[in-house]
Amino acid sequence: MMNESNKDQEQHELEKLRMKKMKALIEAQKRQQASQERVISINDKIIYVLRVVLAPDAFSYLEKIRTNEPMVYQAIFNELVSPDVISNIDYLIAIINRQGGVPRKIPLDAIIYLERKIKGIKGKIQIKKSDGEMMDLGSYLTK
Repeated sequence: MMNESNKDQEQHELEKLRMKKMKALIEAQKRQQASQERVISINDKIIYVLRVVLAPDAFSYLEKIRTNEPMVYQAIFNELVSPDVISNIDYLIAIINRQGGVPRKIPLDAIIYLERKIKGIKGKIQIKKSDGEMMDLGSYLTK
């Protein structure tokens, strides 16, 4: 008689373990799906890359332009994001994730420079280099 209830008990424990394992598998699948959905569209992927390569103030400035002046934003976007970047976006994201970021972020000055260039505003933006020397942004960017 005692033996029968022990078997039931074992069966019950096994069932609990199975359920726990199933639940863990389902959770893992959900997490994987969620992370895939996070960077699903090409546009989201590009925004993700821009967020990584631009300094935070440069990114928020660009977002402001996107809201207020979509045409200017598109032109700046085209300068920053070449067709090459778009076709290799998954590769770029993989590198960024592996390295945990990028060594040098694009500064706010660069975005302002592109904005002014697109709007046809003349006048130079001076950048102070690490050695204290001043140079205009055009030269800085082409170096």
